[in-house]
Amino acid sequence: MIENGFYKVRQEFINLIRQLGGTYKDAKERPIFCCFEDKYIKGLYWAIPTSDLSHRTPEQIAKIKSWCELSDKDIRSVFYHIGHTNRQALYRISNCFPIISKYIEGDYISQGEHLVLANKKEINTIRKKLSRILFDESKHPNKYEQHITSIKAHLLKEINELKEIKESQEKVAATCEQ
Repeated sequence: MIENGFYKVRQEFINLIRQLGGTYKDAKERPIFCCFEDKYIKGLYWAIPTSDLSHRTPEQIAKIKSWCELSDKDIRSVFYHIGHTNRQALYRISNCFPIISKYIEGDYISQGEHLVLANKKEINTIRKKLSRILFDESKHPNKYEQHITSIKAHLLKEINELKEIKESQEKVAATCEQ
């Protein structure tokens, strides 16, 4: 995975969220935005589900825009971001989650290319909003419907198990070489 790329999530991951007590309501195969790799945990990325605005009612769009325009003191101001990739897109930031490559189905392809967000101003705005959600989550574990804290704990366990397996295999290979 690369930062600022768009990906498709495996159904297995959506099932995992539900097994951990969280909710993931997007039944369609919409892309996620891989915002950035965690600065402390190699291989753990922070992802944001995206959506199209075309199927939303004018009332829904007005509500989303009104929340985006709230004072920075109101956490709802960072729940969404209306941006542009190859078309207008809705970043559902409060629905973010950590993810590892095991749960990525593949690149999200648009016009024959892996879609990657290049606009630095957009990236900075999204990252700033995501950081606020993650800070809020750190103060109130599993506050958000997807249960961010539970997902992260589960993925950390998987990362550590994979690391132990790899180290064990390397020891066996080193022993065989001698």
